Amino acid sequence: MAIDGCGNACGLIAAFVGVIGFGTFGAPLKSDAVNRINPDPFVLQTYKSTMCFVTSFLVLALGEEYRFSPWGLLSGLLWVIGGICGIFGIRNSGLAISVGTWSAITVLISFTW
Repeated sequence: MAIDGCGNACGLIAAFVGVIGFGTFGAPLKSDAVNRINPDPFVLQTYKSTMCFVTSFLVLALGEEYRFSPWGLLSGLLWVIGGICGIFGIRNSGLAISVGTWSAITVLISFTW
């Protein structure tokens, strides 16, 4: 596999890309252009989920073996519901408060899971 020879640098680069990608997705939701057309949160979540699905195939292109897990379906369901709630939160209370709130909830749920 292409990622077998990858060391700590690859992990750090992937973490950095993840921080940028997940940390900035909510910023355009507060822009004037988005507020002017007022799209439904389900539409915005569909765009986000579709891009995540499409880009996940990059891992398969690197030679990783495909493995199905029913836990992945449950995780995806919870992720979509959480994303829709996040969009409502960003619209109603702002980006900083929403991210701080759902990050704390994510840590608590991950700890108890």
